[in-house]
Amino acid sequence: MNPTQNFDNSQALILIVDDLPQNLQVLGSILRKNKYQIAVATNGQQALDVLNNISPDLILLDVMMPGIDGHEVCRRLKEQERTREISIIFLTAKSETADIVKGFELGAVDYVTKPFNATELLARVKTHIELKKNRDVILNLNEKLEEKNKILEKLAVTDSLTRIFNHSHIIDRLSNEICAAQRHSDSLSITMFDIDHFKSINDTYGHQVGDDVLILVTNTIKDALREIDIIGRYGGEEFLVVMRKTDRKGCFIASERIRKQIEALTWEQEKLHVTISGGIGTIEGTEETAATMIKRADECLYLAKENGRNRIECGEID
Repeated sequence: MNPTQNFDNSQALILIVDDLPQNLQVLGSILRKNKYQIAVATNGQQALDVLNNISPDLILLDVMMPGIDGHEVCRRLKEQERTREISIIFLTAKSETADIVKGFELGAVDYVTKPFNATELLARVKTHIELKKNRDVILNLNEKLEEKNKILEKLAVTDSLTRIFNHSHIIDRLSNEICAAQRHSDSLSITMFDIDHFKSINDTYGHQVGDDVLILVTNTIKDALREIDIIGRYGGEEFLVVMRKTDRKGCFIASERIRKQIEALTWEQEKLHVTISGGIGTIEGTEETAATMIKRADECLYLAKENGRNRIECGEID
C-alpha cells in the first residue's frame, strides 16, 4: 500500500522564494490551482526569516537574487538541524552543468528552468512532496518501533510483578559494579534480603496477598535506598540490593533501617505480620566476582535465619 495514495495536496505547504513579482504570481497561480498551500518570500533574508516561523514541505528557491542568493540560502538551511531535511528545488534561468551540479552539491533535490513549464513544474513538485510524505510516514514508523524496542528492552531486564530488575540483570549489574569499584578502589556492598516465612503467607492468605506483600516490600526497600543503589528480585521472595561506595558497616546500618521499616508495615489482614532477614557481602580483593559476593551474603542470610529471622547478619564489622 502506498502511504501517500490518499494524500491531499491541500495538506502540503510550499515556500516560493523569488525576487520577481511576476514569477511569484505565475508559480503561485499554478500551485494554488492544484490545491497546494503557498507562502512567499521576495529575497534570501526574508526566506530565512519566514522559515523561523513555518516548516514547509518543499521550497522553490530562485538562484539569482540580490543580497543573499539562492545558493547561500540553501547552504544556511542545510547547516541548521531544524531546516536541514526540507527539500529544495532551485529555480534557475541557467542551464549550465556547473550551476546545476553546484545546486545538488549544496543539497538541492531538483531544479526547474525558467520560463516555467506548468506540467513539468507540477510533476517535479508532486514527486518531491510525495517523497517527503513517505519519509514522514517511515520516520513515524521508526519512532514507534524505537519506542516499542525500548519497552521490550525494559521488559527483558525487569521483573513483571515488582517492576525492579530481574535475576539475570541484577547479576549483570553487580558484576559491572564490582569492576567499577575495583578500578576506582571504591567500597561496594550487597545485601540479600529474604521475606520471612513467605510460603506460610501464601498458604494462609493466598497468592494474591503474597503478591501484594512482594510489591509493598519491594517499594519499601526502593524508597529507603539512595539513587546510586540498585535493587533486583533475586528469587521468589529474595531481593538483592547493591550499595555503591558503601562499606560493611554502612551497609549494615542501611539494611537494618530497611528491616525496621518492613517490620513496621501494617496490613489489611489483621494477623498478618511481615518481616525480612538479610545477609551482607562486601567486596574483598581483586579476584572478587558476583558469585563470591553473593555466596558470602547468602551465608550471612542463612545465619540470620538460623538466629531467629527478622535480623541482619554481616559478619565482623571492622
